[in-house]
Amino acid sequence: MSQKPSIQFLGAAKTVTGSKTLVSAHGKNILVDCGLFQGPKAIRELNWMEFTDASMFDAVILTHAHIDHSGYLPKLVKEGFAGPIYCSQGTFDLCEIMLMDSAHLQEEDAKFANKTKHSKHYPALPLYTTADAEKALTLFKPLPKNQWLELFPNISVQLLRSGHILGSSFVQIAIQDDYKPITITFSGDIGNNRQNVIKGPVPILETDYLVMEGTYGDRVQAKTDPSDIIAECVNKVAKKGSVLVIPSFAVGRSQEILYLLRKLEAENKIPEIPVYLDSPMAVEATRIYMRHRDELKLDSDEKSFIEPLCSHCFETVKSADDSMLLCMQEGPMVVVSAAGMLTGGRVLHHLKARLPNPDNIVLFVGWQAEETKGRLLQQGLPKIRIHHQEVDVEAEIQTADSLSAHGDSEDILNWVRMIDKKPKTVFLNHGEESALNTLRYRFENELGLNTLIPNFEQKYFLE
Repeated sequence: MSQKPSIQFLGAAKTVTGSKTLVSAHGKNILVDCGLFQGPKAIRELNWMEFTDASMFDAVILTHAHIDHSGYLPKLVKEGFAGPIYCSQGTFDLCEIMLMDSAHLQEEDAKFANKTKHSKHYPALPLYTTADAEKALTLFKPLPKNQWLELFPNISVQLLRSGHILGSSFVQIAIQDDYKPITITFSGDIGNNRQNVIKGPVPILETDYLVMEGTYGDRVQAKTDPSDIIAECVNKVAKKGSVLVIPSFAVGRSQEILYLLRKLEAENKIPEIPVYLDSPMAVEATRIYMRHRDELKLDSDEKSFIEPLCSHCFETVKSADDSMLLCMQEGPMVVVSAAGMLTGGRVLHHLKARLPNPDNIVLFVGWQAEETKGRLLQQGLPKIRIHHQEVDVEAEIQTADSLSAHGDSEDILNWVRMIDKKPKTVFLNHGEESALNTLRYRFENELGLNTLIPNFEQKYFLE
């Protein structure tokens, strides 16, 4: 008799980052997601832990391309992993730009640390390099969705649309055991079917075990139409000849914002003023989105990049020099730029230029984590430091709360309710502990499901 299949949580346990879950069966070790730990320093330092033997993993399967689910792959390859990396085609296309960007940032951080000598290690080294990312990308093997494929003898996988970002998937692993097959489903990040660009999550028929995210497990998101506040902000800057800056995540959120601006123009709710997309990654991600029409709600037959995700006076900003020139340009105009939480990127230059003017508006369209510049601006700080400079905050600060790509507590419960054959156990990870505790309470009391919240590195044998 072979050893029972097991599941071990190597990341995203009681936190929303560093997603990594190990499935072991029939002598094979499969890592579902391979994410980077992000956030406070104590969590980021987990990225520097080494696996005792990275070559022990026989394969990696990704739920989607976000860095907290894929960004550790170059480090794993650097440590000796050489197996296949399975995912959807959309996820691979996005990983090609996102992993290279992540590697570039690692190199830049190390270069800056050596220049300022603020690292306790000298010389400071990047977690991984662009060469490591390039090597990791050679291992990708995109899979079609909606069909079972055998990865190893007695181990098969199926990818189903999860509706979070382009390419995002529920990962189902079927293990032929000595007695009966076992199916494990990984939700990854689940969508909410309220996005305008991406189609929503599909239901699943059955699963024996469910590994479920709980990012918004203790919250119900606002269901108001974000178009109203976007239109209000655009009309204000159009009237005053000023600038609307929208900090936005390059993948997913930027495409949603571009679509809404285009829609508002078509409905004559806003005038046609210049809209600049100042994020090379967002530009490339938008091109990738338009190549995967089967995943989009858009019904336009237009084939060019400009339609239907871009307003009539739309321009992309390519070089860093052009971005700096844009910071000096007069309005009226809208600037969509990354990073969404103001953790870096070109958007910081725009804020440095635009925050001192009370006629300008900064509109946040995504959640701002504690201690980020975005959260500080939302809290009404009169001054903020950008690039070691004190900047007066005179511009109007606005927030659109209903643009999340995550399902909330109600969305999660409704999706689980649709499973015909209920799972015998639900494992909750990828969420803060308070959110997971709330979700566990609801799963146990409203759905009658056996629900566990794993600790970091905790291992379970599957019956």
